Amino acid sequence: MAGSSGFRVGTIALLAAVAVALGVALLSESPSDAAGGYRPPKANQSEMVLRRPDLPPGFGNGYLGEGRGDDGLLCEAFSDPSAQHGAMVEFVRKYRPSGCIAAYDKLYEIPGEPPFAPVVFSGVLALGNATAATDAWHLIPTMLGRVLLAGQPRQVETALKVGARSRLFHTPRAWFPYLIRGKHKASLLAWRSGNTIAVVVAMGGSVATNDRVVAELAPRQQAHILEPTPYTAAERSDAEVGLDNPAIDLPVYWLGRNFRPGHGLPPNRLFRSYFSGEPLPETNEDISEKPYGPLGVAYENIWLDTWTPATWSVFADSRVGRAITSWKCTRTRTIPLSEGTATIFAGYKEDFRQCPDEKRKVFTAWVDLGEVRIVVNSPPAWDFIETVNPYGSFEGMEAIVRSLRLRPKPTS
Repeated sequence: MAGSSGFRVGTIALLAAVAVALGVALLSESPSDAAGGYRPPKANQSEMVLRRPDLPPGFGNGYLGEGRGDDGLLCEAFSDPSAQHGAMVEFVRKYRPSGCIAAYDKLYEIPGEPPFAPVVFSGVLALGNATAATDAWHLIPTMLGRVLLAGQPRQVETALKVGARSRLFHTPRAWFPYLIRGKHKASLLAWRSGNTIAVVVAMGGSVATNDRVVAELAPRQQAHILEPTPYTAAERSDAEVGLDNPAIDLPVYWLGRNFRPGHGLPPNRLFRSYFSGEPLPETNEDISEKPYGPLGVAYENIWLDTWTPATWSVFADSRVGRAITSWKCTRTRTIPLSEGTATIFAGYKEDFRQCPDEKRKVFTAWVDLGEVRIVVNSPPAWDFIETVNPYGSFEGMEAIVRSLRLRPKPTS
């Protein structure tokens, strides 16, 4: 769907893959049975991964699984040696390591810039002593082989040097479904810095591009390993990445980074955005899903879908477009705006033949601004009508449509 391709939603496969690449399968925590008095290091490993600002413009956070790492970063303990094989069993049993992973996904290209791998992974595994780090270092090929699902990657000669020791691997068959389709070439650069093992993976470009990307990014991650600093929420946020796309050729209306309407209505934070350039019709097969416009802006409780006059019929003629707006019991209110008009629709969860004697709980709005038309809070599907929203009133919807404003064009 346009929403998911724009928002670049992946699956838990990404989480498991990068976790294994760092040394273990990421599972639920269990009590440590580490022998020999081993103690893990007291380090905040979230400060040691690549950060989104380390990458070129256009990168968003990769999805790390339902309810986990939704900002592209996940730090957790690794456990359960029974899920391992061979030497990995003893490694996990002995050290019960913890680590952090970060994933990034390129949403658009910058004209004139050299090609860049569309998918980048970063990982760090800090260990408590040199013996543990050495054990992890020897297991790198095994770990990466498990991750790639197509045999161990091939180690290649390289002049790259990051940290104390570096190893570069290639594979032509890296596979991470849903984040990027099919099998692709990947370059994997692992290095050791003291008792820390790190890895950067570039996937989806040519061999030369992938090699150049890991060579460019690994020193940036190494700088964080040597001098850790907090990876702030502002750095992690990719909410505006989709709106900075230089290919956007239509006016961008939004509510700002943080929408604070007052009058008893809650504030709302910008969550995500996308620009696909083309509409995507609704689906009505296995799972019904609404049509997506060329541009989407999502807040925590507010969804703005922007359509052009040429694409408007894709929405207006769909089952989702007709839901609520054409139903018998729906009531409307027209709001004049400085640049156009907004029509607010108030209805029920279904198209009743006999209107119920109860308050209307379903609200959506169509805003006509001439160059574009914006749908506020369209149903997710024609057969999935949401009835709970803090803006679910004429007053709430009017606050939204009156607050829409042009976003300044990016300066770079």
